[in-house]
Amino acid sequence: MKMTDQQEQEPIGLPEEAPVEATPEVEPTADEQIEHWKDVAMRKTAEVENIRRRTNLEKQQLIEFANERLITHMLPVVDDLHAAVEASKNSEDAESLKQGLNMIYQKAVKIFEDHGVAVIQTDVGIPFNVDHHEALMHTPSEEHPEGHVIQVVQRGYALREKVLRHAKVITSAGAEDQSNG
Repeated sequence: MKMTDQQEQEPIGLPEEAPVEATPEVEPTADEQIEHWKDVAMRKTAEVENIRRRTNLEKQQLIEFANERLITHMLPVVDDLHAAVEASKNSEDAESLKQGLNMIYQKAVKIFEDHGVAVIQTDVGIPFNVDHHEALMHTPSEEHPEGHVIQVVQRGYALREKVLRHAKVITSAGAEDQSNG
């Protein structure tokens, strides 16, 4: 039996079905609707509570492990310091110990820089800046005008633009008044 072109193009399928008569749906009662919406509300409330719980857990884990990468990168520095301490017990060569400590220090600084931590530049003679400095003392100085740094006691550090620790400084109170004598 040979098919015609029209037969070849028509898809083979089920015969057309007669239209199905719509069955009348029973309208739910008010009590059934109330129960349905109570169930929906309880499910949505439970879903929101689960999301809140999951979000709090993720937030807690982020806080607990936020420094993991930095700490992992700092472990070799601690290992190097340990090796230096052990080597210093058996060595009298202060110069090689000094060089080794300097190398370890440079390694630590590089790791901190790679993670966005930088020393807050605080030099003697610059004006005191409350955003970067913490004044420990205010003392007379013949060399520096009032409100300028005359000594850096402890360096400060910033993580990108945020100050982690203010530089601890001693500031000038200006020249000592000679008229009191």
